[in-house]
Amino acid sequence: MLIVKGCSGGTDVLKGKWNLDGTTAYEFSGDGNGALLLPNVTYEFSYDIKKDQISIDYENESVRDGTYTFTVEDNTLTLIGGEGTVGGTYTLTRVEE
Repeated sequence: MLIVKGCSGGTDVLKGKWNLDGTTAYEFSGDGNGALLLPNVTYEFSYDIKKDQISIDYENESVRDGTYTFTVEDNTLTLIGGEGTVGGTYTLTRVEE
């Protein structure tokens, strides 16, 4: 069973850094802000969690905002593309700091 509370209070299960492919990572602050980290550029965003959905709103309007269904199991985050995304399933691994 996955328990997720909203970013405005309680536990944010996404807090931390998540590696997508060795080059791309997502970092979630735990307070509703985050960043898409690429080798030569960083895209800041805000995010909102409601049940098993995360909505990401990038500050840079050239980056596509999107809403994903997500699950977290152990150190694996799975995002399933939904509204505003190109679809697909993305598996990320938590980066231990």
